[in-house]
Amino acid sequence: MISRRILVISRSPALGRAIQASLGPGYQVVTSTNVIDVVEEVQALGPFDVLVAGPVFDSHAGMARLAQLRSTGPVPATVLALGPRPKASLNDIVRTGAIELVEYPTSKRQLSAALQRAFDISDLSAPANGGLMPVVAHGMVVERPQFAEVFTVASSSGGCGKTFYATNLACYLAAQTGQRVCLVDLDLQFGEVSTALHLRPRFTISDLLAREPVDEDDLNEHLEDFLEEHELGFSVLAAPFSPAEADMIAPKDVYKVMGALRKHFDYIVVDTPSQLSEVVLAAFDHSTKVLCMVTLDLPSIRNMRVFLSTLEKLRINSDSIGVVLNKVEDDVGINVSDVQDVLDNRIVSILPYSREVSRSINKGKPALVSAANSDIGKKLSDGMHQFLGGEATPALGASSTKETGGFRRLMHRHRSPRVPELEKTGSQ
Repeated sequence: MISRRILVISRSPALGRAIQASLGPGYQVVTSTNVIDVVEEVQALGPFDVLVAGPVFDSHAGMARLAQLRSTGPVPATVLALGPRPKASLNDIVRTGAIELVEYPTSKRQLSAALQRAFDISDLSAPANGGLMPVVAHGMVVERPQFAEVFTVASSSGGCGKTFYATNLACYLAAQTGQRVCLVDLDLQFGEVSTALHLRPRFTISDLLAREPVDEDDLNEHLEDFLEEHELGFSVLAAPFSPAEADMIAPKDVYKVMGALRKHFDYIVVDTPSQLSEVVLAAFDHSTKVLCMVTLDLPSIRNMRVFLSTLEKLRINSDSIGVVLNKVEDDVGINVSDVQDVLDNRIVSILPYSREVSRSINKGKPALVSAANSDIGKKLSDGMHQFLGGEATPALGASSTKETGGFRRLMHRHRSPRVPELEKTGSQ
């Protein structure tokens, strides 16, 4: 009886034969040499549990053809079988959504292990228990959503408050949901999450990845041993202690860690550096929401406009992107409504400038705790509440410049003229 179907697309039939030999009976391996019309081949011959793409796809064009599958609806769990030195960039590989990358040729044991992990992912895509899966958490088997929601906090400029917002978001999610939350510091060279929370972590992501072998089973088993527990009810995966350690971490390592974390937690908050590195792109690929921080000054706004345009070119789902406007003051020569228009109405939260932010960082406590009744505390809570319902509602209407409540009082005491430099242009 055939229980699994695998589609192998490769110029040579050798890969298909190797897969059949590594799996044994009970598996149907369909081999195709049509490396051009991948979407058509999957739809015509399917359905399949797993798609294995051979070395012929090891190019930008080849990976682009595989990436097209993701826009057609549900696709098989994808395994890439590439040569020892892949020509495709990590960006190209990430865009395919592949869940396994194996060096080919390889042993039957390694090929079988990779395919088995792909089958496991395929099983999780349509669970029979209402979208819940059993996982081990602190030694106990519990049921939780099959993959955590991931909020990645990013920015095109430094000093926009990424770490401040990420720490407060982790605190908010833990307090409001009572579920398992992990804060990940992916600013690998100069991460400040531990400093902002006055933590002294015993281990960092470098220590986690220093284990041998760093495979999926090992990460799942030992992941929580390397996390720091915060008194406010969330876990922290700290950045490396030194830039030298950070240089040893590859984007593929970050991708594996994020995948393991999503099986252990309900919510993950990721703090990132102020650049679109391959590490950040690996985090984006796991993200359900990307929150971009920007401040009310021309350089930050201009950079954010380019940043958003770049995300669009990288085919990051526009519905998953929101902008948090931070450190807002009145009478600085720029209207928030103008910024909303320039940034394509993506502003989902507006936070005022507040001295309480510096005080909270110096105390090592999120502003939601140290200044809960202050203006910044209330604005943080109000802006984050929308994330619990899965909808991100723009803070300003797409066709209206009328603000409401405290924001109106903040901004309209000194209405500023429109700033020519912020007018949208056809070129980016």
